[in-house]
Amino acid sequence: MRLTTCISALLLSATSLSATVKGCRPINSFEQGHELRQSQMAAAYNAPARIDVRGSWDLFASASYLYWQPSEENLELGISNASSSNALPISGNVVNMNFQFKSGYKVALGVNTDTDNWDAMAEYTWLGGRHSARSNGPVSGGILPFWGHPANVADNIIFGKSRWRVRFDILDVTLGRSSYIGTQLIFRPYFGARAAWIDQKYLVSYTPQAQSPYEIRCTNDTWGVGPEIGLDMNYLVGYGLRLIGKGEADLLFTRYNLRIKEQNSSNPSGLPLAVDFRQRHLTYLRPHANLEMGFGWGSYFCNHNYHIDFSATYCFQIFWSQNMFRTFVAGGAVGKSFAPNGDLYIQGATGSLRFDF
Repeated sequence: MRLTTCISALLLSATSLSATVKGCRPINSFEQGHELRQSQMAAAYNAPARIDVRGSWDLFASASYLYWQPSEENLELGISNASSSNALPISGNVVNMNFQFKSGYKVALGVNTDTDNWDAMAEYTWLGGRHSARSNGPVSGGILPFWGHPANVADNIIFGKSRWRVRFDILDVTLGRSSYIGTQLIFRPYFGARAAWIDQKYLVSYTPQAQSPYEIRCTNDTWGVGPEIGLDMNYLVGYGLRLIGKGEADLLFTRYNLRIKEQNSSNPSGLPLAVDFRQRHLTYLRPHANLEMGFGWGSYFCNHNYHIDFSATYCFQIFWSQNMFRTFVAGGAVGKSFAPNGDLYIQGATGSLRFDF
């Protein structure tokens, strides 16, 4: 009897020891990160809900295709005026920028830690592209320009065009924890830091009657860094399907470097330029917010050693006060000007593939 008891104790100890070895831990009675019953939840504790594969790496990687439309306030070309270009009344339409959807991408790499099921992730986002507008002036009138120094604007502009180029490079580093809130809802609150580089170039060209076109070139290069917080939400529908909701906000210490160059309207090829100045090391705090909704599907495979996930979402973002192109307002007081401080917006679809291993 004593021998039997000793053998049973040794077997129990060996089983407990082997269960602690990474990659050999016993599987939960449910698939973690998917649906579960209320009886499977621990009371008074937000049960972990991160994807829990059996492999020893505990890493995950994702890649996303972006189809986003950036747009910014106060980039209109001018007014296509049906009457004379220099006198009232003004009768016509504003020539707006043609903002288009552009392709971009995201890549991310993360790790699930042993500290209370927290995860750490680094994500890089890139988006760029050009957007343009153009207009011929009416036969009986012309274009009233929105750009250019008032002391330099030519009369009887018969054609105008503009081009806006923008590029985003964004790096996010975050810590988060996924947990069940009830039996079908998963929350992942997170916090971290963001670094963002947003470079803009705006070119305007006006062609006066019987003259060569002259150009206004504006450059706005910025970088920013600061804290961010967010919440990822997944409502588990069943069969691996889920509804997705996301919210994120950050506040960035942002530095601007600006330059504006304007040719002489009466002699575009001549020197010196009518306007050529810089504004360096201009610093502000700039907020950014993002809301996103969509759906996804995921599944374990290969005996729970791997997990794959597909998702599709649509986002709405705002970067406050990103248009810092300075505008002159007086022909006499030649330095009198202001920055319009237009907001920068993004909307569009994101398709993502994630792999846990």
